Amino acid sequence: MFATLGTLECPAKPRRPLRRRSAPPALTCSRVTLPNFFSFYHIQVPRQNDAALPWNEIAETAGAFRRRLLLPAGLTPDQGSPAAAFVPQRLPLIVLCNSALQALQTMGLDPALQKLCVADPRGVLAEQVEAFALLVAEIRVVTDDLAAYGETAERLRRRYGLSLLVTPDETQGMADSNLLILDDAADAPLAFRGILFTNHPKSFMNAAVYSPGALTLPPAFAALCPPGIDPLQFASAAYELCAADELGGLWAACRQN
Repeated sequence: MFATLGTLECPAKPRRPLRRRSAPPALTCSRVTLPNFFSFYHIQVPRQNDAALPWNEIAETAGAFRRRLLLPAGLTPDQGSPAAAFVPQRLPLIVLCNSALQALQTMGLDPALQKLCVADPRGVLAEQVEAFALLVAEIRVVTDDLAAYGETAERLRRRYGLSLLVTPDETQGMADSNLLILDDAADAPLAFRGILFTNHPKSFMNAAVYSPGALTLPPAFAALCPPGIDPLQFASAAYELCAADELGGLWAACRQN
């Protein structure tokens, strides 16, 4: 489970010469059920102008999920606060891989000339790479979890006669590849030539760099995503923390940077 945070803008009230001031509006917390019957908590915080948020109170309200917070853009817990933003570990890379697959299917490249390298440090893409078998002549995976790809390598060999190179060595994996999928383009070789799919783009002299555009959630999940919360963050929390496995097929149209 996880918690999301929203703010309610409250206009400042004019001061009155009262002996007793009224208490400030309180936080509210509601439980929301996802389509797969898992739940998350949505916390709303009243806020006047640019006043600081009560992060300690937010963390107390979130309880066990105080370090699994989904926050609107621009909001960051105070230093030393027990609250912390949720950091996805798996779904953003899965969405990137799915998006690259969709893009390559429309590019009309000659499969015989394509050498694909996928950078997957945690071994989360073992179920995705097989889909590239008919689009490329060679697949390499750079990962620290070699065991994650054992069954995938065997399926590729039996079904397509395709050998899968799995290695922790980035140099060996990326050498001579002309298609590259990796989260952060800063980790790509400076001399890379070809097509690069990445979540965090940068410019390369001889490479075409593509990134997924805005993600569209399935209607049942979109209806529950609170205003201000990034859809990919919301989907990642639901997928990684609430077993919403159906979100593992998400993709977004790629745009060239």
